[in-house]
Amino acid sequence: MNRETVTARSAIEALRAGVPSRHAVSQLGTTQHAIKDDFQAALECVAAGRATEPLVVSADFGNGKSHLLEYFQDIAEREHFVTSYTVVSPEMPLGNEHVVLKAIAEAARAPGRTGKAIREVATDLDANPAALAGLRQWADNADIHDRFRALLHLYEEFRADEELRAQILEDFEGKPLGKTIIRQRLKEIGQAAAYDLASPRNPLLAHDRLRVLAQFFRVCGCRGIVVFFDELERMARFSKRQRIGGYEEIGWWRHIAKTDGSAILPVFAMTTGFVEENVTGNRQDELQFAGGGFAVKDDGQPQYGRLGIELLKADPAKLERPTPEQEEEVRYRIKAIYEQAYGVTVRSLSTPTTDAHRSIRWKIRRWITEWDFMRYDPSYIPQVEGEDIAFSNLEIPDAEMERENNDS
Repeated sequence: MNRETVTARSAIEALRAGVPSRHAVSQLGTTQHAIKDDFQAALECVAAGRATEPLVVSADFGNGKSHLLEYFQDIAEREHFVTSYTVVSPEMPLGNEHVVLKAIAEAARAPGRTGKAIREVATDLDANPAALAGLRQWADNADIHDRFRALLHLYEEFRADEELRAQILEDFEGKPLGKTIIRQRLKEIGQAAAYDLASPRNPLLAHDRLRVLAQFFRVCGCRGIVVFFDELERMARFSKRQRIGGYEEIGWWRHIAKTDGSAILPVFAMTTGFVEENVTGNRQDELQFAGGGFAVKDDGQPQYGRLGIELLKADPAKLERPTPEQEEEVRYRIKAIYEQAYGVTVRSLSTPTTDAHRSIRWKIRRWITEWDFMRYDPSYIPQVEGEDIAFSNLEIPDAEMERENNDS
């Protein structure tokens, strides 16, 4: 079996399962040209060090959100951005900054590299001492905790200590380096009193770590980081406290994207109806932030929750259903992939009128199933039936989610 056949089969199996695949995405492309233009404009802003609004995408279930995000991820990597694709879930609730950071770091991909993104690009930094000096200068002027200025100082000083440097990179990804070790190493270079290492709990430093990561990627030759948050609608099953935390996290991402030079672009995707059901109607979550405006809370922190709510309400880019001509083009391309995958020729299919309301994901899975039957018996005329899946809308208790995310 040659490489092209393996690639084609990988794409078909991903499409059969209804999940995004880099192989399928690269061959199918997208019909959402207006949203693609908006995304590329946002990439240009981030690359130029300018502020931009995060991109919010909505669509009916099964109409290609995840496929579009995977396509955008491929574009961002070709534009030399580090990317990270995450899915909102009880294991990765938006309200837990530390868990979000670790999920982003774990999934981060460096353009043209394999393996851990930060370790891959860090090799380029050693050959460019001026870039590391520039990163330290950014840290000196940025509103981040002194801990990270100390870590960058140690990273520069202990060039030959690969173990320490690896631990520092792990700290940026959410695995904290002990303060005792940091103080000991600072003492070795006569800088024990230069930094204030007193800090809040680890989760409260997650946003600083994300900012350091983005700048680290940038000085290593990348243009920044693009983070994709898929299935935002899963927040609907979170408790009120967890949802409020999620809106506040979305607000922080909006705030940092609209900060010049942040090198961060978030992209959010959700099903149509999430805002109407949870934010503005039914549960009316926006009332939790009523009267707060865009000022600051009593503790001096920005009203991130309100910023997040307003972002979700502000006319998200809605995926358009493919036209009959576009659907036929998609079917033609998938047919070509299928034939390459199995070395057969299958006949074209028509779309029953009863399937007109079905999602494109459903139709793709039907086509593949019918071609499977034809592959074994070309004369067979399959009759495929399907039914809609009903998802549970029961609220997940806080205690259960906290058990999943107790490593902070």
